[in-house]
Amino acid sequence: MKIAYLNDLHIDSWIKFNNNENKNRKKIEEFINTIFSKSEKECLEAEILVIAGDISHHNSISKLTIEEFSKHFNKVYVVLGNHDYYLISKTQMRKYKANSLNRIIELNDMLADNERVVLLHSAVNKVTDIYKGLRIAGCTMTSKPSTEEEISFYNGFMNDSRYIPNKVDDLNSMDMKSYKDIKEFKPDLFISHYPLLMTYSHKLHLRDGSNGSFLCKVDEHIAPINIFGHVHERGDYEFGSSFYTNAIGYKGELSNETIALKVINI
Repeated sequence: MKIAYLNDLHIDSWIKFNNNENKNRKKIEEFINTIFSKSEKECLEAEILVIAGDISHHNSISKLTIEEFSKHFNKVYVVLGNHDYYLISKTQMRKYKANSLNRIIELNDMLADNERVVLLHSAVNKVTDIYKGLRIAGCTMTSKPSTEEEISFYNGFMNDSRYIPNKVDDLNSMDMKSYKDIKEFKPDLFISHYPLLMTYSHKLHLRDGSNGSFLCKVDEHIAPINIFGHVHERGDYEFGSSFYTNAIGYKGELSNETIALKVINI
């Protein structure tokens, strides 16, 4: 089975949106078509698309983006990233009652009628699914800054500390509980936003405390195949299990010429 994947869309940095839904949808269609035009044919033949987080700061845009992708695949599995938790304005803080999980629940409700879309998240009590015998699981896997240096970095440098009102320890605990439950499910594929292994990016920042915000530490890897995001890399790793990531990234951050879907065969 072919599975296409991408992560860290940060679509708000690519497109200037307004309150006109039709115009926003058209812009998103064009953005997705650009990605498709640079993707190999095998990617477009995939049955499943995995989106591993950081879609938009606004649920209305996330919904449109996921809906447009779902027109091209039998199933779209979505795991949300830290930016999908952001409440970036006073209006959002009031709307979601200073609780990012209310934003996640709203997005799940907005997508509920789309049978092609599966949102995997601890807050909606949906972290596993089976598609044609393939056992798929996922959740954000929020990292937990634990050392004094890591906590200082999170509070001083991470926008998460400003725009996610929930305590990071609580979010991590929620996901770690889900991870324990998922282990019993014995997934073939596990999707997270935060990586569960040390990547090239982590090794560049071993002494500044940032890894506490970019790496979710687990005792074991519970799936043979893993897809992740957050660190804005494009590549794969082998560490007992296989790990894949394919970031779109912010506009201008990574090479635009290599923005494309990637595919794995299971």
